[in-house]
Amino acid sequence: MRFARTALGLLLTLIGLVAGIAGAAAAFWLVGPDNTISTGGRSLTSDGLAVVTAPDLLDRHGPTLRVSVTGSKPLFVGIAQDLDVADYLAGAAHTRVIRYDVPSTISTQTMNGFENKLTPPGELDWWVAKSGGTGDQSIAWPMQDGRYSVVVMNADGTPAVDAKVSFGIELHRSFGISLLVLGAGIVALTLGIALAFRRPSAASAAEEADEVGAAPVQSDSPFAPVGRVPAMLDDVPAYRAPDVRRVEHVTADEATETLAVIAQPASTPAVSAAPHQAAVLAGPNAPTQALDPVAPATPAPVAPVTPVAAPVRQAVPARQTPGRATPGVQPLRSAPMLMSPAAVARAKSRATLPTATAPAAPPTTPTPAWDAEGAAQPTRPTGSTPPAETLPLDESPEFSKSDEAVKRTAALLASGALLLTATSCGLMPPKNNLTVPDRRPAVTVLDAKAVVTKYNEVNNKANAARDDKLAATVESQPTLAQTLAGYQIGRKLDATGKATDKPFTFTDPVVGAPEFAAYPMRFVVTSGVSGAADTRQLGVWERESAGAPWLLTHSVYPGQSIALPSMEGVRTPSRADVANLATHPAAVAPTLAAYLSGGPKSAQAKVFTPSPGMAKLLEQRAKSKVTDAAESYIAAVSDTFKPVGNPVTFITADGEGLVFLALTEQYLQRVEPGSNAYWTSGEATAFSSMVKYTQTLHQDYLHQIALVVPSKTTGGPIRILSMDGQLVGAGGS
Repeated sequence: MRFARTALGLLLTLIGLVAGIAGAAAAFWLVGPDNTISTGGRSLTSDGLAVVTAPDLLDRHGPTLRVSVTGSKPLFVGIAQDLDVADYLAGAAHTRVIRYDVPSTISTQTMNGFENKLTPPGELDWWVAKSGGTGDQSIAWPMQDGRYSVVVMNADGTPAVDAKVSFGIELHRSFGISLLVLGAGIVALTLGIALAFRRPSAASAAEEADEVGAAPVQSDSPFAPVGRVPAMLDDVPAYRAPDVRRVEHVTADEATETLAVIAQPASTPAVSAAPHQAAVLAGPNAPTQALDPVAPATPAPVAPVTPVAAPVRQAVPARQTPGRATPGVQPLRSAPMLMSPAAVARAKSRATLPTATAPAAPPTTPTPAWDAEGAAQPTRPTGSTPPAETLPLDESPEFSKSDEAVKRTAALLASGALLLTATSCGLMPPKNNLTVPDRRPAVTVLDAKAVVTKYNEVNNKANAARDDKLAATVESQPTLAQTLAGYQIGRKLDATGKATDKPFTFTDPVVGAPEFAAYPMRFVVTSGVSGAADTRQLGVWERESAGAPWLLTHSVYPGQSIALPSMEGVRTPSRADVANLATHPAAVAPTLAAYLSGGPKSAQAKVFTPSPGMAKLLEQRAKSKVTDAAESYIAAVSDTFKPVGNPVTFITADGEGLVFLALTEQYLQRVEPGSNAYWTSGEATAFSSMVKYTQTLHQDYLHQIALVVPSKTTGGPIRILSMDGQLVGAGGS
């Protein structure tokens, strides 16, 4: 038992030492009170335009990522999806962090490319977290499932980056769990030391010496005490096994005196005895054994019975029924959690327990029995108590309670270990599990409104100054072509600049932002127009690349009477979406051009439901043809529409196609032979003034159209939402 206790103590000591050191290191060196595991400052440089982490490094999600940078120049640090970062840095020279080994080894890879200045990163809105400027910059970002990268750049987008960067992962409750591991290690260490190096007390040592030095005594007598009688010899230097002597006859008075001694309570003070005094070990009429630790093994005369000086143990009580007390018998005490070697020795022996609580009958003189060699055998006196039940102590309630206590202790330790393991494993963030390419909305609603607000500001400044370059920072084709043509006409017809357009803004924008997996990206907006209560604006903003600004590409102005599709749930078309449309978007533009060229009576007219603006345009063109053909110098007039560019299509929540497209129109007048003609007034003079043509005169228009293509389920004609044109050229031949 002592060996098992020592082995268990050493094991607990080792476990406690390891757990304590690990907990202390985690709490006060690795994690800290802020629950953040940090790499510390690391110098990262690049001759290129940026230092960027590979997306595989951020392969887990859940905890908060903290990044801090500092340097001699204004720096920018940001986190974004890899589809944005990769497109932004495509072809540019930069340095990529490809590996990090604990505790401080960072591996990088140089990517060659151009070193031209990039769009300042702070002007881009696709960062999920960003910070830039002079001094120390830091960001904190809850890590998301997907492919993300950390980018460190100069704030102005120039090359040669030199920064000191620190990365940290904030794990919730990590500091508390580290302290818990430390405390558990200290408890295990303390318990292990107590078990492995515990010295037995004086009483325990005396008891163990008593238990080991006394011979076990068993008797069939109901009055025999359970236990061992120690030798009480002060003058003997070493203990020696006692001689057992047979006593043939015992008188009744001697038996009574012996019984009185045995029945004496354990608390009765011991009576001093002579050094060689014997102890009676059995009741009357049974073979009596005397214990004399120094007497020789030869027979000796029987000495008178005297009280035993050593303390006499009480008999073990009979087994009791749970919940019912036996009169005159002391209840069993709870067993210790860890038993001493002497207790284990007792557990391995057999205990004699009385089976009845009734008092024994007076003894009578027995009839002796004789064995095969003629020796007298002990017999049970007539009328005495029946033989006691012999029960192994390891089946007794005391031993069972000790076993249960040990099991409970083991279960408690196992539960604690399991709790610590489960809690510690819970600190490990889950790995990313997205298997499809990253997709994201083209823009957030907040950023889209910011784009519209910026457009209002810049567009009004450009209109007031008729500044082509400024307009190009917020618009792209085909809208930019219409705007620049209008500026040219204005500069021709209003050289003094007194008739500039009044400022206006797009109000209350409603955003539809579909998801994209690559560039270019687009979003659509419908809004009101200040100063025009009967008009709304429907436009498309596009970003060609990650480093490009948002530009207004398509813009039409449907009236309030036109029902516009909902912007909620707008998405980019899939093959299934396109197949479900009544007409393929690519076929809409040629069909519409044929309809407009042929007029209301064309075969394609039944495919469309024209908007009020389109109907008015067709009416005007019909009148112009009649008027111009009546001129003597005009031989014939024609009006031809052609598709230009590629249509932009979105799918609404109803499964219909919202299509934006552009058409060119050429209004042509053929000159009579021998005559000449030229532009003398009007908007056409901005492109051709006082130039005589002998064959043709022409005016060129650019129209933007927004329409809705129904699905095969809903059916019906294609609905024209708005058609807005602008004269973009004029001349002749």
